[in-house]
Amino acid sequence: MSDDAPPADKPSPLKKSVTLGGLGDVFAFLSLSCTWLGSLGRYGWQFDLLSHFRLQYVIACAFVVIYAMIRRRTWLVLVALISLLWNVQIIHAFHQTAEVVAAPNEKPLRIMTFNVLTENANHFAAIEHVLKTDADIVCLLEVDESWQPNLEPLRVKYPHRVEELFIGNFGIACYTRLPLKSLEVRRFTHWQLPTLVLNLDHLGRPLTFIGAHPEPPLGELQAREWREQSAGIGSLVAGLTGEVIVAGDLNATPWCEGMRLLREKGGLDFHSVDPVWLPTWGLKLPMMIPIDHVLLKGGLTVQKRIIGPEMGSDHRSVTVEIVRSVQ
Repeated sequence: MSDDAPPADKPSPLKKSVTLGGLGDVFAFLSLSCTWLGSLGRYGWQFDLLSHFRLQYVIACAFVVIYAMIRRRTWLVLVALISLLWNVQIIHAFHQTAEVVAAPNEKPLRIMTFNVLTENANHFAAIEHVLKTDADIVCLLEVDESWQPNLEPLRVKYPHRVEELFIGNFGIACYTRLPLKSLEVRRFTHWQLPTLVLNLDHLGRPLTFIGAHPEPPLGELQAREWREQSAGIGSLVAGLTGEVIVAGDLNATPWCEGMRLLREKGGLDFHSVDPVWLPTWGLKLPMMIPIDHVLLKGGLTVQKRIIGPEMGSDHRSVTVEIVRSVQ
């Protein structure tokens, strides 16, 4: 019998413990990669999907800067700092998209858009919130047949309405006290999701209000639907003269490629004195993002923008006060 000990087995790479440095490297790689891949939205829906999380990338890149300094990696500090500033400047571009205007003699036009969430069980509180806001135009998203009884107070309060309530998450309803000239329901895509178009009179001038809730672009097919509906809205707005308001859960952040195309195609913009980058969806989640918006055309300015309280939905309401820009 030999006294020689058997050779020790070489440790498998899979059994090696994961080091903090290794986790830090992975975090740094993902943070920096997502920052720059998200800037390539025009080349694919996957890249555009990454663009939504600029707020998160700011925090992530700040951590990478600190991590790189601790590890004394000068090149990583430089890259992370450039990435941090890139995200900050993208967000800052939407901090104030209009100059402060002098208070007009006329009363501001108040608009509310609110995705109430189909599965929201707190119908009463949500509708009470809408009533107390006392907006001139209200656009509700994700209202289906189960919301029918709770919508009655809005039907009583507002003389004009259009409701497209059906099974699913894309029901939409608009209510207004402004004089209504005409209304129509437009369907721009194969999935036939409704876009509401209200032709109104606002202090003696024609005003077109468009309420929309495109499909969230979470896959290739959904992204195509989102772009088709947004392109349809953009083409519609491009052909309109006068004052136009587009509002709703647009499933797009201010800085994504899809939003850029909608704004450019329709001649729309935020024209807001207040920031439009504050999150409106997922405020209880790390991935909170701003996807509920009001866009304007025709010399209008948002002088005040308010994000509502939690009302049982994963979205918060957005209420804006709009005035005509001082010439």
